[in-house]
Amino acid sequence: MSEQGPTGSELSRALASRGFAYVGHDEDGWFVFSGSLISEETPFSVRLEVDPDGKDLPRVYLAPIPAALQPVAPHVGADGSFCYLAHGAIVLDVFDIVGQVLACIERAEAVLGQILRGELTQDLEEEFFSCWPQSALCLLDFEEKGHLPLSVLVLDSKDEARPITAVSDDTNRTLSKLAAIGLSVDSTRKVTVRRVRTTAPPRALQEKWPPETVADVLKWQATLDPRARRKLEDLIHAEAKTDANSLLCIIESPRFVYAFAVEYDRREKGQRARDFKSLEVAYRSPVVPMFCLRIDDQYTAERSTPGRRTLAGKQIILVGCGTIGGFLGEYLVKAGAGTGGGALSLVDNDILLPQNVGRHRLGLNYILRNKAEALAKELRRGAPGAKLIPIPVNALQVDLSRADLIVDATGEEAFGHLLARKLSADAFRPMLSVWIEGPGTAIRALMRDSRDAACVRCLKTRDRSPIYKVTEGELPQMLAGHGCESLYVPFPATVSVQAASLAADMAVDWANANCSPRLRTRVLDPRWDSSRQLIDPAQLQECPACTT
Repeated sequence: MSEQGPTGSELSRALASRGFAYVGHDEDGWFVFSGSLISEETPFSVRLEVDPDGKDLPRVYLAPIPAALQPVAPHVGADGSFCYLAHGAIVLDVFDIVGQVLACIERAEAVLGQILRGELTQDLEEEFFSCWPQSALCLLDFEEKGHLPLSVLVLDSKDEARPITAVSDDTNRTLSKLAAIGLSVDSTRKVTVRRVRTTAPPRALQEKWPPETVADVLKWQATLDPRARRKLEDLIHAEAKTDANSLLCIIESPRFVYAFAVEYDRREKGQRARDFKSLEVAYRSPVVPMFCLRIDDQYTAERSTPGRRTLAGKQIILVGCGTIGGFLGEYLVKAGAGTGGGALSLVDNDILLPQNVGRHRLGLNYILRNKAEALAKELRRGAPGAKLIPIPVNALQVDLSRADLIVDATGEEAFGHLLARKLSADAFRPMLSVWIEGPGTAIRALMRDSRDAACVRCLKTRDRSPIYKVTEGELPQMLAGHGCESLYVPFPATVSVQAASLAADMAVDWANANCSPRLRTRVLDPRWDSSRQLIDPAQLQECPACTT
């Protein structure tokens, strides 16, 4: 045991007290131990592999796999690998390898007990992909639980052994995404696609893995969901009766989508498919597991905020594509704006000047271009599936009646008052205003989600005195610039980014019916103390803007 060093010796002694014996090193240099996990008062033999540097979780293998966990079980791979903790769920302590290994053993015993009791461990449900082969890549661009017909795009690939396909319910949208990624389509190759929905999460079949033929796939699926197995057999059999050479099968399970391709084995050349027993042809045909990556707009927006509504399906009008609006437009798109049947309209009648670039989302390549049109073009590069509508006119001339939400990112107080009056005089629509206070001292945003809520004009008295002060004390007044450049308020791009982030957060809160507090303030300059940051301001009686 001397070759292990002090840490290895200490680890061996600690594990010996738990009944584990040192076996040696594996090819990666990890320490290997044999022992047992005790669950439900029953010992289960395991192989334990420990990273000597403590950077990775210890690996646990059930050896052999208990009969109670066969032929399939959650968190148990075909090789007996046991997923007991999701990567990233904890921060490993590299200075206490012994302690963390013992804690992981306890965690493994607890998870094993949950499986034996039939309890689902939600945080580990996606471990299936760690054992699903990545021999081919399939990009998925279709609506989850949708009913539109699917089509397959076979992509140009230099590596014939690792084909790349894309599955879409809107070919034009998907083609624009593929172009943005830098992928092109091989129009000479055609593949049929069929989808099957199942209530069963995928789990590796321990008897034989991965599946190599259609017969293997059907046997595996029978252990998961017999109804889905029968539907798969019918679809594969039906396609075998044709002259098709391949079929792509998409399986939509409760948590994710996976796929495999069938390559029909018609070895006796010169005869048509009908000359064979097509079911026999189907059963012996090899399958290619497809490693699926979702590129659909719903997944892109929802993955980072599971359980929350996004801005998908909303008609949103962003007024002002300047220093705040440029960044805000991007954040709204990332939150789903312009997808799911919705649209993001970008309104600005100004052009981008060189002096704007230092704190703008756009760069020199858009100088002298209309800001709304330039921002729409830039955002389409990263989100080609989003519906972005540039409107290069004054917002007061735009029909706002059909919008679900209007966002004023102009930062111009007087314009905000006029916009609030327009929305009050016409059909009321919710309005979110965002602006910067002083030379980047603070950022503020106000949501007016109903006629009874305060508008931006309600934040000051008739004599223009602020009712809800940003800070204790007067904010500094600072201007810069000279000559034809004109005067401006100086602040860095980081302030614009934070203002845009605040507004994006409030827009998503609005989509989730969680608007309060409607006035939110973040003081950025540490030299100033905030007065009141989270407020639901009262509507000002006889406000000339919102009580029109």
